[in-house]
Amino acid sequence: MHLKKLISLSLLSGVLIAGENSSLLSELKQQKLNIDRQQIELQSDNLKYDWIKQVMGSYSKSYYDGKRGLLESTNGFSITLDQPVFKSGGIYYAIQYAGANREFLRLSTTLSEQTLIQSVISAWLGMKKNDLQIERQKYLIANAKIDIIRKKEQYDSGFLDSSFLDQAILAKTQLEKNLIDLESLRYSQLMIFNSLSDTDYMDITPPTFTMIDKEKYLSNSLILKQLSAQSHKAEYLKKMTISNYLPTFSVFAGYYDNGDNINDADSYNQIGLKVSMPLLDINRGRTIEIKQLDYLKSKIELDDKKLEESNIYQDSVKKIELLQKKIDIVVQDETLYDSLLTSTRELYEAGEKTIYDVETLQNSKETMILDKKIYEIDVQKVLLGLYAKMHGKI
Repeated sequence: MHLKKLISLSLLSGVLIAGENSSLLSELKQQKLNIDRQQIELQSDNLKYDWIKQVMGSYSKSYYDGKRGLLESTNGFSITLDQPVFKSGGIYYAIQYAGANREFLRLSTTLSEQTLIQSVISAWLGMKKNDLQIERQKYLIANAKIDIIRKKEQYDSGFLDSSFLDQAILAKTQLEKNLIDLESLRYSQLMIFNSLSDTDYMDITPPTFTMIDKEKYLSNSLILKQLSAQSHKAEYLKKMTISNYLPTFSVFAGYYDNGDNINDADSYNQIGLKVSMPLLDINRGRTIEIKQLDYLKSKIELDDKKLEESNIYQDSVKKIELLQKKIDIVVQDETLYDSLLTSTRELYEAGEKTIYDVETLQNSKETMILDKKIYEIDVQKVLLGLYAKMHGKI
């Protein structure tokens, strides 16, 4: 099916982008998402500067026996710093890891937001579909009632036995039960909507979804971007692990004040440079290999997810193609009913058909019109499933 044909199936207006449609979510949902974002930024900043060591301060007070047998005291105070300045690339990779982790967490929050927005719009579309189905069911019930009237007349005239009338009544009863089920389903959709949004569903205009090409879908896939960030995290973590077994250059400094100490020097400064590295670690090779395998696994997961998302896209395209075929069928049937309705009205005016014939055909035509609208909503729901997994301006 041509993409241009799908564009005509759009029902609404806008583009599903997390942030721009956040107003669809309830105030509580938005507050939670905002807190999640603040936590991500603070935690990521902590991780980014985690390599910078603390400046330590200490104070001590001790007591001892003096020369005259009296209890005397002495005070001690120090400020010290032991800061790595070069870890064979470890500091650089730690900063890069923090950046990749920040991106991963941001995408996770965006994906959560998109999922919530998808649920809101899906519930809205579900209610609209239920409204159409309820209206359609009422036309079917109207035809069923006409069928009962006809069969009763035929039964009273002796042309039919009671089993035909009984079947017509049972068919009408089943349709009425189905109508109740549809009304129950609609109420459930309304409750889902109300649990996610503070907005009256009558006051919103959800986005329009039109078909996009496969490459654009994959390049904007939230889950693929997230897995890509995960792969970068694994890569930097592997390099950080390797750097732990290489030389580390640190500067250390301190200020020491012994107060009333008995030593000659009451205070002094200290500064220096040191080089350190592990000389023996029995798990070194295995630890590095584990991180290497984690990195390779992350790349495989990314490639595997690309294949999965590609198949999801193809499945969505196929579903829409089949829905379009159904739309084409009901459009053809609607045209046929138009023709039949015109001729039946003429025969009714000529006294050759009853008003029931006209009403039956009119009701059937209305169900065709409603079927088309229902299938169009189904198309929007399929496209919603794609858009909810995308990130960025489409």
